[in-house]
Amino acid sequence: MNSNRRKFRITFGLTTLVLATILFFLVSVFGNMRGARIDMTSDKMFTMSPSAVKILEGLQVPVQVKLYITPAEKMPTQLRNIERDISEQLRNFEQVSKGKLQFAIFNPQDDEEMQKTLAAKGIQPFQVQSIEKDEMGIKLIWSAMTIAYKDKPEEILNQVLPQGLAGLEQDIIGPVYRLTREKTPRVAVYGPKKVVDQQMAMMYLQQGMQPPEPQEQFSRISELLGQGHYQAVPIELTEESPIPDDVDCLIVMAIAPLTERQTYEINRALRGGLPVVMAVQAHEYGYSPGQRGGWSINGMAIDSQVDDWLAGIGIKMLPDHFMDASMETIDLPKEVNLGGMRMQTREPVRLPIQIKVTEAQMFQDSPLVNRIASLFYLWGGILENDIEQLASNGLQATNLIESSPNCWSETWSNGPLAGSALDPNGKKMLGSQPLGVLVEGTFPDLWQGKEIPEWQKSLPDSPVDPTAGPTEGPAAQPAAVEPQPGQLFVIGSAKMFDDNILAAHQNALLVLNAVDYLAGSHELLTIRAKTLTQRVIRPTQDGEKVVWRIFVVLLIPLIITIYGVIRVGIRRKSAALYRQELRRRHGAATR
Repeated sequence: MNSNRRKFRITFGLTTLVLATILFFLVSVFGNMRGARIDMTSDKMFTMSPSAVKILEGLQVPVQVKLYITPAEKMPTQLRNIERDISEQLRNFEQVSKGKLQFAIFNPQDDEEMQKTLAAKGIQPFQVQSIEKDEMGIKLIWSAMTIAYKDKPEEILNQVLPQGLAGLEQDIIGPVYRLTREKTPRVAVYGPKKVVDQQMAMMYLQQGMQPPEPQEQFSRISELLGQGHYQAVPIELTEESPIPDDVDCLIVMAIAPLTERQTYEINRALRGGLPVVMAVQAHEYGYSPGQRGGWSINGMAIDSQVDDWLAGIGIKMLPDHFMDASMETIDLPKEVNLGGMRMQTREPVRLPIQIKVTEAQMFQDSPLVNRIASLFYLWGGILENDIEQLASNGLQATNLIESSPNCWSETWSNGPLAGSALDPNGKKMLGSQPLGVLVEGTFPDLWQGKEIPEWQKSLPDSPVDPTAGPTEGPAAQPAAVEPQPGQLFVIGSAKMFDDNILAAHQNALLVLNAVDYLAGSHELLTIRAKTLTQRVIRPTQDGEKVVWRIFVVLLIPLIITIYGVIRVGIRRKSAALYRQELRRRHGAATR
């Protein structure tokens, strides 16, 4: 017996040594080889979209991605795994790009020199709540990322948090795509300046004074496009500043009257296949403190003079007051009298003409509104699709942005708006109405068979000098345009994109998304953010609690007891058979 045990031990030891040697050899040889990756997460967090794979596989020059993050041991409990999760995704990107996307991880927590460098780039640590055992506190941590390509300015992600991991693919691949494309797309931007009205301008001129200079209203759109690695080309849509032939997209803010020649030029560009983003403003409002408190709202119509042109395409802009129960609050300056002292304060105002559009009101199958959670649709109106007119032109319209079902309209009138018009009670709700429409197809020439309109030397909303000569010049003869399929994205509010409102909600993202989509970057927009499933434990009913208590307290011990009894019986039976076999063998040996 002892001999058999000794042989078993020697054999087991030698086998273990041989297997360990083979395992060490395999690890040494194959340890650095890339193996297959299987995404076992239910949300497919590490499965890349085909467009992202195509972009990474097409990289020709290395892209440097640097992750600046606090070590896991110094992170709050809820952030301990973030470095691992980010590294896994970056390693996946590196593998797909065949090493062209290179990433490195840095710890700036105690490196003052690195912290100064990051501060110069605008990267700062931030505070997060920390719960450790029975203590709650605040920790200052780092979690940021930079993306660099050649000598172009770095793209910076200031705060990378667990809730943003679902969109990390888009946050990284998007900048990589924009940085590495060979040609920087050019976008023509027409945003009329705000000028004083004709009556005020005439008063200045009669007094021998020059009217105030027009003020920029949409300068931040050009800045935004620059941040998105587009070249913004501001134009005035005049004979001296027309739509350039080499632009990839045109943005038009129709918040002031357009001349017939200007609408002709826009139509001509569309017919030639140039994609156009057009924001139309039908009216705006003025706010003034009411005599009995509150605010008095005054409506002012804006005739952008594009209604007939849009109607010819198949889109109508309704002029009525438009209101929605989904409201947003804005702060307005107000002067108050406190003890004989005049003081300037700000008062929150919430009105149905200040409309909030949520993600549920956007057509999520379209990449143009991809990842847009909310918009501030200020003083906008309703668009209406003329199905017959669109069909006769061979065009197709898709509603990308709609109002909430609880919206209503009032017949338009200039001047003070009655308080009852702003009250949703008793109003007939219109249901969801189009606010943003994408029109696609080969656009018609609405001036076919007509005389080409002439350029005007001064626009209708510009101050006019009464001593000036004729305002019109000879008509230019533009070159013939070969019809090409085009796209027109119309939205019923231009005010939402002006310099004071653009940063509200995700209005700026809508502009970038529209340009990305219309300028040909469809691949970029098809990289959608993945949805993280929120797994929560549902409330347990009292009856269920009793069942689970019985299961845990009684049933499990009972099952174990039954198993033990059966096991004991089997072992006893086996022992009896073994003894019986020994006695049989012993009896046979004695005979």
